[in-house]
Amino acid sequence: MSATPLRLSLPTSTTQEGPRFCADGRQAVVEYDCQKDDGSMEWSTVVFEDVLQFEFRPAPCCTTDDVVDATEVRVLTTSQRLTTMLERWQEAVGWQEWQQKQGGSARYKHFTMFFDDAGCIDVIAARCRPSPSR
Repeated sequence: MSATPLRLSLPTSTTQEGPRFCADGRQAVVEYDCQKDDGSMEWSTVVFEDVLQFEFRPAPCCTTDDVVDATEVRVLTTSQRLTTMLERWQEAVGWQEWQQKQGGSARYKHFTMFFDDAGCIDVIAARCRPSPSR
C-alpha cells in the first residue's frame, strides 16, 4: 500500500455536526464542521469526483487501518478495495474507448477520511478536492 496524504484546511477531530454527505452520481461531497478553541465553528468541504464507490462506516465498525490523521485524506494508489472495485468497473464499462480516453483505471485512487467519534469514509474516485474553510 503506497499512501500519500492530501492536506485538509480544517481537522476532522472536533466536528460537532458533521460529517454530512451529498452525492449526485458523478461526485460525492463531504461537509464537516470544526470547533475552534473559542467555541466558534468553521465548515469545510471535500469533493470527490468521478466516484465509483462511497462508504461511511460508524466508528464502532472502523478498523485501526481506517484511522488516519485528522488533518489529511489518505490517498492510496493500491489497495484490496481499489482492486476489487476496478475489476468490477473494468468488466462493466472500463473497456470502453471513452473510459480509456478519460485515463482508464489508472485515474482511480482509494481515499480515506476519519472523524473522531463519528466514523470513517472510504471513497474510490478519480479526484479529491479539499476546499478552504468557510
